[in-house]
Amino acid sequence: MTGKELWAQYQHYTRDFTEHARKLGFGGVAVCWLFRDEHFRFPYLIYAALLLFVIYFICDILQSLLGALIVRIFTERAEAKLWNETQSIEGEIYKPRWVDGPAFSMFCIKAIFLTTGFVIIGFELIRRLAI
Repeated sequence: MTGKELWAQYQHYTRDFTEHARKLGFGGVAVCWLFRDEHFRFPYLIYAALLLFVIYFICDILQSLLGALIVRIFTERAEAKLWNETQSIEGEIYKPRWVDGPAFSMFCIKAIFLTTGFVIIGFELIRRLAI
């Protein structure tokens, strides 16, 4: 496989993960809603799970925001450098790996928060079944 094909495959997987993870995030919040009592209060573990799902959604937004901002700033600087050298912004621009670092970090962090939210729901279910 070529590098271009590998990166296309990587983008496919991350896009699929994000699409399914968002649905799971909303589903996790819906499951938490089932644990409320008659006064609309939740057990402490469910509050923790809800907080993790909120953080997941924040990281999901930050992934796109950071990716867009950093690529834009990097591209503008690279184009300015090309302009100074060639009087044109057309040309080859080498993109170092650090440019994608913050977005990839948010990608990994959001997966951790989503998974942990469901693990905590599992603990609450186990606690209730043990009673």
